[in-house]
Amino acid sequence: MTEVTGDRVPTTAFDGWAYVRTPSLFFASLTVGGAGVRLRRNRWAQTRAGRAVKMQVEGKSYRYQATSGGTKNHALIRDGVEIRTQHHGRGKAKKVTFTITGAATPTDVALAAVMVGVDTRNLTRNGAIRSVFSRSLTWLD
Repeated sequence: MTEVTGDRVPTTAFDGWAYVRTPSLFFASLTVGGAGVRLRRNRWAQTRAGRAVKMQVEGKSYRYQATSGGTKNHALIRDGVEIRTQHHGRGKAKKVTFTITGAATPTDVALAAVMVGVDTRNLTRNGAIRSVFSRSLTWLD
């Protein structure tokens, strides 16, 4: 489980089946301020926008998608707001940079922050293909 808490942001938690250490989009659940959020995605889509995770929180529609071919750059997008995240470094030196465009709310920031702690390799084409093979081999055991 990955969780974001704070005085000015709603408690936001993401849980899903963990392949290694972080929860994945497989069997995922998201709660924002104690309310469950339905996650939708088309894992077979050809484009990054098509494979994006779509959600509706507090009456606003969001899309979380990969922004480059790798698994280190993502964006949380809603009308008028885009929060881009970029991972840097490895191990203990690992950091994430947030770039916010538009008037973001505390909920926007909490959603972007919680998604940083999620295994989102399925949002890239190569990651989606790798995940299919990985799951297939796991079920054969």
